Amino acid sequence: MQYLLWSNAGFGTLRNCKEIEDADTRFDPTVISIQQPGDDAPDSYTNIMSLRRAPPKNGKPRFYTIEDFHNAYKSGTLTPSDVAEALLPLIRRDIAQRSPHSTSFTESRIELVRQAAEASTKRWKTGKPLGILDGVPFAVKDDLDVKGYKRHIGTSHDYTGGKDVETSWCVRKVEEEGAILIGKLNMHELGSGES
Repeated sequence: MQYLLWSNAGFGTLRNCKEIEDADTRFDPTVISIQQPGDDAPDSYTNIMSLRRAPPKNGKPRFYTIEDFHNAYKSGTLTPSDVAEALLPLIRRDIAQRSPHSTSFTESRIELVRQAAEASTKRWKTGKPLGILDGVPFAVKDDLDVKGYKRHIGTSHDYTGGKDVETSWCVRKVEEEGAILIGKLNMHELGSGES
């Protein structure tokens, strides 16, 4: 499908433009390695020493960071269940009084969110979190496969592909660190990014 759309739009012809022959190649996104040559592979890439804080905007934090969640759970001021219950009313599309934020989500499996939050809360209470991501909420775009969720890729067609769909590797890896998937996010039709 991607090849068809690429060819149909004529994107391949851009390679023949003489104007871009001398342009420097740009590779996005920029990946900053946390491992140096000669280092042993870390047991976990979600080590507390890897945390970086986003710069504040107008002297105030722009959003809650992984470090904020980690510190709140560690101190006991909040639990992952508290955070999940605070987020659910904001993102749910299956309730009468939807929040403006709910349009960002295609769906949220409330029971799965609560189960993951409860499991994380228990780990924090016993002092055995899986890492710095344990209990941190996250969402994924609708183009990724997630067991228990439909996959529409920004269309009205269901591309889920059957009952035995396995969760995408990247989502599984974040969940294995204890992060809580709160739902799937809306996207442009087939990722076309028209706006």
